[in-house]
Amino acid sequence: MPEKGQIMEIARSPVVTVAPSTPIIDVIRIMTREGFRRLPVINPATRELEGIVAARDIVDYLGGGRKYEIIERKYDGNFFPAVYAPVETIMSKRAVSIRTTGKIGQAIKLMIERGVGGVPVVDRKKRVWAIVTERDLLHLFSKKLTGKKIEEIMSKDVAAVSPDTTLRIASRKMIREGFRRLPIVENKKLIGIVTVRDIVRFFGTGEVYKNLKSGAIGPVLDTLVHRIGTRGLVTVAADLDVADAARLMTRRGVGALPVLDGEKRIVGIITERDLLKTIRKMKLM
Repeated sequence: MPEKGQIMEIARSPVVTVAPSTPIIDVIRIMTREGFRRLPVINPATRELEGIVAARDIVDYLGGGRKYEIIERKYDGNFFPAVYAPVETIMSKRAVSIRTTGKIGQAIKLMIERGVGGVPVVDRKKRVWAIVTERDLLHLFSKKLTGKKIEEIMSKDVAAVSPDTTLRIASRKMIREGFRRLPIVENKKLIGIVTVRDIVRFFGTGEVYKNLKSGAIGPVLDTLVHRIGTRGLVTVAADLDVADAARLMTRRGVGALPVLDGEKRIVGIITERDLLKTIRKMKLM
């Protein structure tokens, strides 16, 4: 067993991992089944961390982002062999990690500064023992966040899409602008939200698999976001206490809360990342 520090008190172990040779389609199935947004990629013989694959990487690859060029170049645009490519094809090889002896404050700093939602916990030989996510940290600090209103820390410039936006356009917008989610708005009213996890889940459905097998990727990427996104939304008002928002997120298992006004129009969004930044500013660690 490795030497344990503060971070191991909240990190989740054992952690689900994949090998560099794991087919991308299997990664999609694991993420869908387990509800994960990221999986450490390890050497199966040594358990050393070799990279990390996130839902965002899959959306980038299959949704027409920058990594889509791999499919065009290596597989001549054929998506069926592309989904059976090894995950090392699309994983991030410079995975951000924290040592088992690390502190919670270090994890928060890493996630904010490197723009990641979770980090593997490794020993001095880079063997993976656990993983810690924004949600784990939020659960730890949710009771201490009181005293601020959502409107003080929420993002007010909300990027949204209409219900008739295609998966192709939404995916490219997410990748280009660094979003994990896009609210779906019609007539200024919020009707849903589409997330990278929704898109990965969609890619793992039998309907999409049949299209991929036949080579008909066009209908998949032309799917409208309102068919893919979540409709049963958890929303909040701008005057809610931040601590209540944090508890709501952890209880409902969501990474963001759209903020609505009295007429149900979206006026902002608060995310796990916003709350982590608040924890850091308030020096709650």
